[in-house]
Amino acid sequence: MRTSAAVATVLAVTGAALAWAPAASAAPAECTPNPLGTAGLYAEFVEGDSVRHSDSEGAVAVGGDAAFGDPKAPSGFSVGYQLTPGDLGKLPGGHSLVVGGTLTANQVVITKGTGIAGKVVNASGGKNFGVDGPIAEGASPVDFGKEFTGLRARSAGWAAEKPNGTVAVSGDGLFLTGTDSTLNVFAVDAAELQKARSITLDVPVGASTLVNVLGATYDMNANATYGVYYKNLAGGAAVIDDYNVPDPAYRTIRSKLLWNFPQATTVKKNYTSWPGTILAPDATVHMGGAGVGPGHVNGAVIAKELVTVPGAETHQMTFAGCLPGKTTPGPVVTPETPKPTDTPVPTAPATTAPAPSPTTSAPGAPETTAPATPAPSATTSGAPAESPAPTGTPEETTAAPAPSPTTPEGDLATTGSAIGPGVIGAAVGALLLGGGFLAFAKRRRRA
Repeated sequence: MRTSAAVATVLAVTGAALAWAPAASAAPAECTPNPLGTAGLYAEFVEGDSVRHSDSEGAVAVGGDAAFGDPKAPSGFSVGYQLTPGDLGKLPGGHSLVVGGTLTANQVVITKGTGIAGKVVNASGGKNFGVDGPIAEGASPVDFGKEFTGLRARSAGWAAEKPNGTVAVSGDGLFLTGTDSTLNVFAVDAAELQKARSITLDVPVGASTLVNVLGATYDMNANATYGVYYKNLAGGAAVIDDYNVPDPAYRTIRSKLLWNFPQATTVKKNYTSWPGTILAPDATVHMGGAGVGPGHVNGAVIAKELVTVPGAETHQMTFAGCLPGKTTPGPVVTPETPKPTDTPVPTAPATTAPAPSPTTSAPGAPETTAPATPAPSATTSGAPAESPAPTGTPEETTAAPAPSPTTPEGDLATTGSAIGPGVIGAAVGALLLGGGFLAFAKRRRRA
């Protein structure tokens, strides 16, 4: 189900305000704010190449070449819808989109800020548009080599931090429990993490959380992980992460959560929502894939390369926690075998079959994409029985609501888990083109 753009805007601004609220007491000396440096300003920060569709609510920086949108899919890509003037003021050059190499663009919409790329190529062949929004060709204001040298050193250094949290298993559920009011550190073997069909966090609200995931590869779809949860602060069933997770306290936990993959060369997400920032400086991060579905990141992605399918989004929820500033690489902590626990495993959310028709999202409006799998059946662990991986790219289970009259103005990239045609403005219509594809259109900015 999609939220309207107006509702998404209110929720995103509220979440950002909560995430960046100052702590009640000063952080200790070993806890350094803004530990990710320049990378921490972006929803997507990529050293090499990036292939993207749909949208990123925040700023995007790519050191290599970028292929955004695809006229054959067809799809577009929008950037920066939830950025504030304060966010833009911190970005190098004020650019919400930076591409060091060539930007091959189909229906790329820069909704806030400006763009700069080494070269801009219109991939649409003149049928639609390449980039809508202020963009120039020129040198990158970001030194990606320098930034990633620092990020790799910090990632390796954080991997040497001694864990003070516990990792436990119950059935096919994994539980991360910490009690430190400032920083909770976990060490998890990537193979153990991908065994889990559910992952549950139990940490104090306001504390920073560092999860070191050790191993060369991590595949979230290897065992069809169906959700990342928070321990219910009011008691009762665990709360699954979602863009609109109901209690602001869970958004605060999410804003200070960092998943560190210091050894990974490949990190693969599936269709589920992923809270927090992913730091994988030597990895190609895949947000979804064929037969997997897109999935979103309610946080940021920092990677060597980024590849996504239509429908995958990054949301403007950049890391707001603090981590040790003096990092000395190695020796990397060896994760212990998770301890058994009798904690009930969260039950997978019910799923429904994909809707038969495509939809078009308003800029920055998040999607909730369900895997195209049968409804789960109960097991002794409380998790659903294994089911086949979803096939194809899931679409919305309901049609997108009509734009609200209060929807902020701005151009719109055609986005969504199934990227469909749309004309948003005074009229809504569709025209057939060539081989049966639908025409894409964009809402023009007001003069």
